[in-house]
Amino acid sequence: MKLVVQIGFLYVLYRIGVFIQEVFYIPVPGSIIGMMLLLLFLMMGAVKVKYLNDGAHILLLYLPLFFVPATVGVMNHFGFLSSRDGLIMLIALLIGTILVLVGSGLIAQKTATVVDNKTKVTRGDGK
Repeated sequence: MKLVVQIGFLYVLYRIGVFIQEVFYIPVPGSIIGMMLLLLFLMMGAVKVKYLNDGAHILLLYLPLFFVPATVGVMNHFGFLSSRDGLIMLIALLIGTILVLVGSGLIAQKTATVVDNKTKVTRGDGK
């Protein structure tokens, strides 16, 4: 029953985000607005992570299954993807993905270095 309540709460936040998006004509998906609401509640302390941890874990466990229909749907457009325009689009997607991966990796390394240096200073190592 606990999992149902946790997942239900996340779903309610999603629905509130969709409602806000539709009422105020915000050009941001309702799911993103719902996640921002969740972040706000977590930062304010109105909701504790431990109250949503199990439900969120279950959703993340089955997340890859939500991508199966989209992947299968791509096969309906095989003719376009095998054309010149489709090839250009696939190359652009590949280059974009590589840029995002490299950029994310560099940012993560820089962040880890800064955190490590701050930890050394805090501990008094100074090395």
